[in-house]
Amino acid sequence: MTTETATRPPAGTKAPSFVYFSDLLARPVVDADGAPIGRLFDLSIRLPEAYPTVTQILIRPPGQADLLLVAEGTQVRSWAERRIALAVRVRELRPSRRTDKTEILLREALLDKQVVDVSGAKVERVNDLHFLIAREGQLILAHIDVGLRGLARRLGWERGIESVVRAVRPRARYLTKDDGLIGWKYVLPTLGDPAGLRLAFSQKSIGRLHPADLAEILEDLPAGSRRTVFDALEFQTAARVLPEVDPTIQQDLLPAESDPERAADLLEKMPPDAAADVLGELPEEDAQDLIERMQPEDAKAVTELLEHEEDTAGGLMTTDLVTFRGDMTIGDAFARLREIAPDVEFLYQFYVVDERRRLVGIVNTRRLFLGAETVPLKDVMAPWTIRVHPEDSASYVAEVIEKYNQAAVPVTDADGVLVGQITVDDVLTEVLPEAWKKKLRL
Repeated sequence: MTTETATRPPAGTKAPSFVYFSDLLARPVVDADGAPIGRLFDLSIRLPEAYPTVTQILIRPPGQADLLLVAEGTQVRSWAERRIALAVRVRELRPSRRTDKTEILLREALLDKQVVDVSGAKVERVNDLHFLIAREGQLILAHIDVGLRGLARRLGWERGIESVVRAVRPRARYLTKDDGLIGWKYVLPTLGDPAGLRLAFSQKSIGRLHPADLAEILEDLPAGSRRTVFDALEFQTAARVLPEVDPTIQQDLLPAESDPERAADLLEKMPPDAAADVLGELPEEDAQDLIERMQPEDAKAVTELLEHEEDTAGGLMTTDLVTFRGDMTIGDAFARLREIAPDVEFLYQFYVVDERRRLVGIVNTRRLFLGAETVPLKDVMAPWTIRVHPEDSASYVAEVIEKYNQAAVPVTDADGVLVGQITVDDVLTEVLPEAWKKKLRL
């Protein structure tokens, strides 16, 4: 979890002032003449801003269950007093109404809601909000509070719980004042706002996350929010994330019905085996429609993979691999690798084939770097006998990879023709534990 603390100010300067939302809620509000107006009910901000300023305050007059009065954030004289004093009279206030689609009400939209912490790659519940009181009197949303302390503060139990914890565990993390604070700029709200709120987040921050972490975020979100977050991802990011998502959720995320062209484009950007896995979870009619919309070469690759049973080498393999002819030089190989590198996922182990695409050897990056550029690949390749066949079981594939300590194993047909490869990650989560159980005789 990413936490942020206020920077210590230089000697002789005034420390920045902070206030929690729970301390502001229900605080009395008075007008410029000191006449009571009511109590603070909510605050609003506009998106997207890294640290948004409170634009409006909503006040509930006494005895009014439905009426809310609105003052501008700039009309507040001070946020630090026990009474919030306005610089205007009560007659200058207006009834509440939403005037800007980028505006959200914090109490309504954030408290007790789920947000995605894009720096910590997890879903969090908002227990409180933390504001900076700027020198100009502005109130700036600085952090969300997802810690237990924030919840205790909201419930009015903070002092009691702190006393108990301090007596039992004086060094408990709970006693850290800022434990649980996450900078607002790191947070992606997942809000079902009736005004059509757009998600405000940094694609750069999202892009730094591993696809598996993003997949876990999507799986943790409520079903109604997953598609909104997935659709907001950049295209390349979405293509990397979808294969990592639980198969039972993939169908909900892939826009097969609403935008089949985009769905087909996403499948084309995936490794063929990952695209085949996603298509295999769809109804047959939907899968066939998407295949027909794909580029012919991509469609052919996934169609061939779909013909194999899921728990066989053919079902696990990918056709996304690199082959060379034996008479190519190391220099030729490097030139080709530089050309195709952006489109190939696995760039460690390469296969040397003859004119009929029969496997004759393997060369890895280490052998390429150790040889001179003019040396033919047939002189540096390793003759290769380790291989599996499309009909071999997934458990057998795992045993071969584990026995020979390989990052990948080639798949050949009965005539020795190279048809694909299986990398270690393809079998690790599903089959490798079984192989280890056999090896350890558990």
